Amino acid sequence: MNKEKVSPGFGYALFVMVACFAFIMIPAALLGVKIHVMFLLSWLIAIPLCMGLGYSYSELQSGMLRFIPKCIMPVLLILIIGSLIGAWCASGTIAYITSIGLKVINPKYFMATAFLVTLICACFTGTSFGTCGTIGVALMGVAAGMGINPYMAASAILCAAVIGDGMSPLSDTPNVIAGAAEVDMFESVKFQLPMTILVAVISFLVFLVMGAAGDTQTADTSSITELIHAIGNSYHLGIYCIIPVILVFGLLILKFPAIPSILVGSLSALGVACVFQGESVQNVISSMWSGFSLQSDNAMVSSLFSRGGISGMTGTCVLIIFSFGLFGILNESRVLDALVEPLVARIHSRVSGVICVMILGFLACFSSSASFSEVFTGNIMSTVYDKAGLNKLDLARAATVGCLAMSMYVPFTVMAATVTGFLGVDAIQMMKYYISMPIYIVVILVITIFNLDKKLLNKK
Repeated sequence: MNKEKVSPGFGYALFVMVACFAFIMIPAALLGVKIHVMFLLSWLIAIPLCMGLGYSYSELQSGMLRFIPKCIMPVLLILIIGSLIGAWCASGTIAYITSIGLKVINPKYFMATAFLVTLICACFTGTSFGTCGTIGVALMGVAAGMGINPYMAASAILCAAVIGDGMSPLSDTPNVIAGAAEVDMFESVKFQLPMTILVAVISFLVFLVMGAAGDTQTADTSSITELIHAIGNSYHLGIYCIIPVILVFGLLILKFPAIPSILVGSLSALGVACVFQGESVQNVISSMWSGFSLQSDNAMVSSLFSRGGISGMTGTCVLIIFSFGLFGILNESRVLDALVEPLVARIHSRVSGVICVMILGFLACFSSSASFSEVFTGNIMSTVYDKAGLNKLDLARAATVGCLAMSMYVPFTVMAATVTGFLGVDAIQMMKYYISMPIYIVVILVITIFNLDKKLLNKK
């Protein structure tokens, strides 16, 4: 016979949540183990604690299996985008756009052009790590030749990398946040564009003024020139390389469904790779599965364009599935309800909801993982937004600020520590140079408080 079920109080719900996530994050922080596996093993913590409330294992498993299907669409999109990245690396699409960006480097306006180049690369490669570890390193070399404060140069690079990461459909970040918040990824990116574009424009102008006001020397741009030549030697570059981009974004603008549009972009990239890059059909299809591998004499070029593939995205997909399984167990036992009730009682408007998401996302970054923050904040606040009757596109946008942009203020996160390490600057010292992060916070609050996107929100 089934035991009588007990509704958990806030204290017990908080204990269960802390126990589960301490089990996940302490080994990850101290031993550097993958949080993907720890999310799976955390089921062994959640299940007995929830069974103590009178739920049988079968009931908890049923709740888990009802919750996991909510992540199928973002998981599917992540895998399809992985194949697109592999095809675009093979076709020279990403390389062509990167080469164009590098050619606009102007020593007189280094800060602004470095910001612009990094933003373009991050948007079209979908990786802040890869962008900072390749283009970012080259730009830091140019900054050194100009006598520019390395922290100011790193500011332009890192701010652009974060903005590009947050708005790129090719990045893990928008996909993970959209999946956790239970919204369509492309709808979320489009909804965030007004905020993101405004942050990018203001940041660009700030860097432009700073660069124009400072003293510049004649810079040695040989590293940039060498990188451009290396890209040109590795691909047959031409306007035909951006045919896949035109097709994908053209179809999306015409409101074609996302999945067919992305598949058209992959198929067209296959054609470009075979016709113009001399790749075989078998090699391109293999790149769509396991990622493209570029053989170049330049290590930076090989690193930047050897990526993508469906298999390369499985880690992100596994993280989403295992985390949704955990939240399914907690949801079935009403632990999430008990935990979010105090939040629901205090959230009566868009403004309070957005502020709560940003604070929770920032605090979750102290786990050292922005990915954990995105999954945790999205899942917790998704329930809160449902109960409060708020639009979850607002949630996804606020999570981008709180979980991604504000994670740079937690210097021991994987994100902050890795990218600052690439650029050779101290993560703690960098905290006062993140010009775009306060702009992010101010812009989203102004938009929300004054309902400047009311028509767009109502439409969605």
